[in-house]
Amino acid sequence: MYERKTAQNKALVIRRLVNLKYRDGRSVIEHLSDFQGLINLLTNMKMVLDDELQALMLLSSLPDSWDTLVVSLSNSAAQGLLTLDIVKDSMFNEEAKRK
Repeated sequence: MYERKTAQNKALVIRRLVNLKYRDGRSVIEHLSDFQGLINLLTNMKMVLDDELQALMLLSSLPDSWDTLVVSLSNSAAQGLLTLDIVKDSMFNEEAKRK
């Protein structure tokens, strides 16, 4: 459905990405799969989001119940720079703690 690189399709995928929200109780791997799928769609449309922006978007998809993690990562980022790998690893660690 989103294969064509029209502005409308790009806007729809961006909208889905911005509105993507993790739900407590859902597996982190499922959420990351959905997130990466949308990133891949955008990449195929020649819209590349840099690593830091992806990391920040993934953090913003977390619910209020994950605010401690969000604040902790935001405050501890080396030179104010978060990476997607750091956010993903932290999400897996947080999920393990909550089980």
